[in-house]
Amino acid sequence: MSSDRRRAAVRPWEDGRFRDVVWPASFRTAPRARVPAHALAVLVLVIAVCEAFQGFYAADNPDFAQDRAGGVLLVAGLAAVPLSLMCGVLIGSLRSWRGVPYGVLAFAAWTTSVLVTPVLLLAIGVMGEPESPCGANEPEHPLSGMAVPVCVVAALAAGSVAGWVAWVVLRRRARPVALYTVWLVMVAVTVVAALALPLHAAQTCGPSGMG
Repeated sequence: MSSDRRRAAVRPWEDGRFRDVVWPASFRTAPRARVPAHALAVLVLVIAVCEAFQGFYAADNPDFAQDRAGGVLLVAGLAAVPLSLMCGVLIGSLRSWRGVPYGVLAFAAWTTSVLVTPVLLLAIGVMGEPESPCGANEPEHPLSGMAVPVCVVAALAAGSVAGWVAWVVLRRRARPVALYTVWLVMVAVTVVAALALPLHAAQTCGPSGMG
């Protein structure tokens, strides 16, 4: 009997919940939640990438080192509003909120997300162009390579693995929202951790790191 339970715990596809485990944003039982869930995931990915760049890029450049903490706080401040609003939209879609208040909330969430996301990406896109001679040699910016896409794919895979582990540990009793939360947190943490090393190692003061 215990063997049968273990087999059932690791075979979610038998009751159609395989997507819920490896891709919790699908919300099979709550179709209204799929769009805001994926939008929230994109927001979290963008924020995580921006925080990684602000926290670890240009470690050898004193111009950036002086403003590093400020950059991290700035990204967090800019992202707080759309992130909070989109969380509200997701909660509302899961609880079947309707009417004008929910419509206003959704409009505000999408509007702020559309406005803030390009600003965050632009901020890290122009990094590596300080006014001091330290960056005069114009080294290759990490965004120009495949580091970010590879780290994002790895983070999504790590999130799926984390969801699977949570599913097994909780013996198939994990709620979709819990699986989504585990998945989202793991994705964000993995993006930052995966980008930390190449960003910290990127030389912005020339080939020798000394200008």
